Amino acid sequence: MNITFQGGAQEVGRSCVFVESKDTKLVLDAGVHLGASDENRYPLPLPDTPDAVILTHAHLDHSGHAPALIKRYKCPIYATPVTQDMTELLVFDYLRLSRAHEESPYEAEDVQAMRSHAVDVRFRVPLDVSNAQMILYRSGHLLGSAMVWLEIDGHTVLYTGDVNARHTRTLHQADSTLPTETVIIESTYGDPNDRLPNLKKTEKEFALAVKNTLKRQGKVIIPAFAAGRAQQAMLSIEAYMRSGFLPEVPVYIDGMIRKMNEIYKLYWLYLRPEIRRQIRYTKRSPWESEMFHEVTSSERDEFINTKQPAIVITTSGMVQGGPVIRYLKELGDDERNLICLTGYMVKGTRGRQLQEGERVLEIDGEKVEINAKVHHFEFSAHADQAGLMRILSEIEGLKRVIVVHGEKEKAFAFSKRVQELKEGVETFVPRVGETIEI
Repeated sequence: MNITFQGGAQEVGRSCVFVESKDTKLVLDAGVHLGASDENRYPLPLPDTPDAVILTHAHLDHSGHAPALIKRYKCPIYATPVTQDMTELLVFDYLRLSRAHEESPYEAEDVQAMRSHAVDVRFRVPLDVSNAQMILYRSGHLLGSAMVWLEIDGHTVLYTGDVNARHTRTLHQADSTLPTETVIIESTYGDPNDRLPNLKKTEKEFALAVKNTLKRQGKVIIPAFAAGRAQQAMLSIEAYMRSGFLPEVPVYIDGMIRKMNEIYKLYWLYLRPEIRRQIRYTKRSPWESEMFHEVTSSERDEFINTKQPAIVITTSGMVQGGPVIRYLKELGDDERNLICLTGYMVKGTRGRQLQEGERVLEIDGEKVEINAKVHHFEFSAHADQAGLMRILSEIEGLKRVIVVHGEKEKAFAFSKRVQELKEGVETFVPRVGETIEI
């Protein structure tokens, strides 16, 4: 078996793995690199025609190039139903935003065409895919997100995609899986210094920062991934307002978050039991709370011009496009305001620039000065090094670990940790374009 890394190796973005044996050719994920604007934005061309594409989840760094592959190869695409619906929504929005800056390898009709090639997959139900047996396990990262377990020619492989080792307000942590010989695992937070704080502690620090901003009559701008982080932030704010810790000020929901909340309600069976019960018995999701005010593009002036303290949760999470751009231009220079970053910021994005202390951003050809306070809160749904090791420790029969989806130094740091704690287990940190033969 050959495993070739078309993207997502020693980097975060454009995840794409080509798995090939005598009778099987599978693509695991097909993403874009949101921090790149050159030839490194998309995965390398595939070495052969694939029998199928398998998506772990809908975030663009794992799904954004899928329409181009389906357009070219007309092969089936396997994913959970929620991943399919989310991917379509996210990719349409990505296509709309990217058209202003560069050519895309696919058009809107290619995104729509994925429907005719899609195969619904349920968790923990074995499925034959191109002479291989596949089982999807919950990864705990995003609604409908999966780890891909494969048995090919007698060999077992687990591709984690993005994986979470702790419970969140919306999802349980990753499942345990069948015994596996080869694990391809992410390393976004693979460095020992990336230890994630307790999620309850993070939420309390987040609520305190929001409270202090509202007290000084400021506005809170929360750029968030429309899928996952936005819903987490909404539930946290609602809980702290209901408890009385936060004052009940207007909370505006802008951008694609509105449509994504509808998908969360539609696929309520994927959520944690307490949210399932609420939706089942009240016919309303927690994201339909009266505390939230959904705004359209024509209503953004209401938030920008109000003299009262207020909160907006908006796309995009890495500050690359979407409504957040206007909020930064209009409100970023006011030192009373607060910008809350809530997840991993890829190198090359404006979110990463803000996280690293830059306070003059170039947006649409102009310099935008940021005097607002900027805080980064780890709401991330990735496992840290300890969580990744815990996931590996639960896997029986492990022989080799291939580390991907992490900046170079983090990937090597995690590989070193595996070598220290897993005697007799081989480790690899491949480069983009490299093939590992099993």
